[in-house]
Amino acid sequence: MLANASPMSVGDFCNDLKANKITINDDYQRNSGLWSSLAKSYFIESILLEFPIPKLFVYAKIDLKTKGTVKEIVDGQQRSGALRDFFNNKLRLSQKIDTEKFRGKRYSDLEDEDKSKFLSYSLPIDQFSGVEESEVREAFTRMNANNVPLNEEEQRNARFQGTFKWFVNSLCKEKRERFLKIGLFSKRDIVRMADFKLVADLAYLLEFGIHTTKSAQLDAIYKKYNNAFEREAEFRERLGSSIDEYLDLEAYHEPILAKAYMAYSIVSVLLDRRYNLGLLDQAKSLAPDVAARLEASPVSRDDLLVALGDPEGSPQLLDFTQTVTKTNVDTTRAVRMLYFNSALTSNET
Repeated sequence: MLANASPMSVGDFCNDLKANKITINDDYQRNSGLWSSLAKSYFIESILLEFPIPKLFVYAKIDLKTKGTVKEIVDGQQRSGALRDFFNNKLRLSQKIDTEKFRGKRYSDLEDEDKSKFLSYSLPIDQFSGVEESEVREAFTRMNANNVPLNEEEQRNARFQGTFKWFVNSLCKEKRERFLKIGLFSKRDIVRMADFKLVADLAYLLEFGIHTTKSAQLDAIYKKYNNAFEREAEFRERLGSSIDEYLDLEAYHEPILAKAYMAYSIVSVLLDRRYNLGLLDQAKSLAPDVAARLEASPVSRDDLLVALGDPEGSPQLLDFTQTVTKTNVDTTRAVRMLYFNSALTSNET
């Protein structure tokens, strides 16, 4: 069974939505209203900038009442809703999107050139026609079966569309090229949203201190700040400046250290040093023996590199080398933080 390419301009698509020639079938789609205003704005901005978007799928069938063809949206409800709202002048674009000239604008506020770009944008649409509805369902079952399963971060970012999600998105976008440059993440890591996980994890640290974080904990901070993120400016300044400081520490970009969990711990130290958050005191409480040992015998960055390269040859740093497992556990994070604090202090003296 084929789904034929049937592209439509945004203008024609929205006019057909208005005339009920295109409708939404809730049997296929989630309920409307899941996208936040910022999510809708980001999507409309992509259209105005003429970036490609994912395909929409429609099912064309005969409406016996009107004796005409009606198209049901079977994949693309949220995107269609955003297009419709902006087309009908009911959506004001967020002040947080990237393109300054579009911030706070409704469709009617756009310059004529941008209105034309929006209306003439060719939507990638595949259309099922001349088939039974059961075949359409089978087609989607097969497509979903062949998709790469979403990882936890991808699922989280599909589920939450509020203020915190877009804060993380913005900060990651700002730092992404430097993450890639130092080898902290590969291009594939970025596609799979590993940078989102690191930034969200650091935000959780800033909010709650050193904790073991699994999916439930990261979900919690997305949920807490989904509707409003009053501390956004504070988080942006603290996380942004501390991540930048880490990115400037070339001595800590060696491949053996360029791991997300290592970066997390180094940034943790930098955050505490800059803003006196009590994180190092918490780390000392979680790992008092390590704290006492490092107080008596500080380590250097070179000591850490040697130990990671040959753990058996550095038994005195076993506590540190063992942190390459169970990387998100609170005690492991505390130990790693104490060692990096010692090394950074040694480099300063």
